[in-house]
Amino acid sequence: MSNFTVNGVYSYTSANLYSYLGRVPFNSAALERAFDDFNITPTGKTDDLKKLDAAMYAEYSKQVQEQIDNQNNQKVIPWASLCAQIGVQATGDYEKDYAAFNNAIQLLSQSAIDGQAMTYFAGLKTEAQSVFGLSNKPSEQNATMTYYNYQAQFLT
Repeated sequence: MSNFTVNGVYSYTSANLYSYLGRVPFNSAALERAFDDFNITPTGKTDDLKKLDAAMYAEYSKQVQEQIDNQNNQKVIPWASLCAQIGVQATGDYEKDYAAFNNAIQLLSQSAIDGQAMTYFAGLKTEAQSVFGLSNKPSEQNATMTYYNYQAQFLT
């Protein structure tokens, strides 16, 4: 078990660091930098490590929320151009747009009388399989970086 000294005075054991932060910093300077980055004054007590972990987590959560907000503000509807080809205006609601597309393509396919139109609508149906596929279906937003990796940038 090794000790990490901060400001040349306060000492923290690697066991305590691991217990509170889930990892051990690369060296004492990294730990000192982390305290400085989050404006935490070290006292040599384990409460310092609790504060550091809470501050890191709060900052990480803020960054993840900002990423999610940015993604939501830049809403791209992957199926919009496909829908527009048959006169359906995409709303961004996956289920509604998928149903509207299927209804419209079915009506148009039934009214097609020549081979060229039938081929065109068949091509649109094939394209819809990939455009409305699972990879484009909206799901719960995920963080691009884990908390563990975020924390590591301060402790290395």
